Amino acid sequence: MIKKPVSIYIHWPFCTSKCPYCDFNSHIKQSIDHNDWLIAIKAELNYLLENFLFRNSYKYYLKSIFFGGGTPSLMEPFVIKGIINECERLFYKEPNKEVEITLEANPGSIFIDKLKCFLDAGVNRISIGVQSFDERLLLFLGRDHSVYEAKKAIEISRNIFKNLSFDLIYALPKQSLEDWERSLNEAFEFNPDHLSLYQLTIEKGTAFYNRYKNGSLIPLQSDLAIKMYYMTEEITKRNNMPAYEVSNYSKLNKTCIHNLSYWKGEDWIGIGPGATSRFFAGKKRIQINIRKDPNSWLKDVQNKKNGVNEISKETAEDYMIEKVIMGLRLVNGINLNEVKKVLKMDRLRMLIENNFIIHKGKLIKTTFKGRLNLNTVLAEIIK
Repeated sequence: MIKKPVSIYIHWPFCTSKCPYCDFNSHIKQSIDHNDWLIAIKAELNYLLENFLFRNSYKYYLKSIFFGGGTPSLMEPFVIKGIINECERLFYKEPNKEVEITLEANPGSIFIDKLKCFLDAGVNRISIGVQSFDERLLLFLGRDHSVYEAKKAIEISRNIFKNLSFDLIYALPKQSLEDWERSLNEAFEFNPDHLSLYQLTIEKGTAFYNRYKNGSLIPLQSDLAIKMYYMTEEITKRNNMPAYEVSNYSKLNKTCIHNLSYWKGEDWIGIGPGATSRFFAGKKRIQINIRKDPNSWLKDVQNKKNGVNEISKETAEDYMIEKVIMGLRLVNGINLNEVKKVLKMDRLRMLIENNFIIHKGKLIKTTFKGRLNLNTVLAEIIK
């Protein structure tokens, strides 16, 4: 029997406040019955596995679990432990291989005792939403923590977890090149294993988008954002944490295993409001979307064991296009033979000649210049 890896994503949709740049499925709610949510998450996980995944002829083994949100560090540790135990009960586990179990956390919800409970529950990787080491920019981003709290949260987490990641956002309005350089250098003082460094994007449906439309938010000039991206490449390399993806940087063997499942087009199951699953059933790839509203989701799961909103099937061409779009984000690239059918080969050759893409053996991968212009590259080569 073929053994295939599967990753599990758990969406916790609650936050203490809504950031103006955030377009994730997050909600503010004062009172939550954590036990009800544990029961519902386990019920939906079992439903999806029994009705879809386990009907395949594969033997699945658990590759990663990722608690995202929202703010999963607001979850009670017994909920985390219950979910991890259920995943381990349901799946085969590869001998001598640790399952990567990541918890996203905000600095304001990081406390020593709670983190130790998360560690005891099975979490072995923490990802902290720091976003900035500049008090002025934290205020602009609407974050509910201070620079002091962010740094304290990193220090506490560094002492508890062997695998530490945190996020920073840059290319912010009124942010200078020197501001970003200072933040990056501060980041490396904490000896992180992994960094996610994102340029600010203004997404529809956010408070920032409304401000952008009415002219009260003016994005950073693109030439300065490009300089910041170059600087990011230089400083991360200098600190032995090079890029492995457009916005992600890691020490050797510290890449985010879970996110690589997405970028490589592997199988994953998403549980909770707004989550998505994608996996192969025979030769067809299935996508399952879960309804977004937390209250409606909980009622659905309590009544019928799942909050499934939509089920669709991808064609082979759809999957190839996804492989190109996601795979060219990776520094290591993709196998050309697997996606050639959906590519304009003449445009691909032109981009290779102009140093946007490298073709070596079976692989094609973007150069730094290619990653800097990824949207343009993708528009050029996909049929």
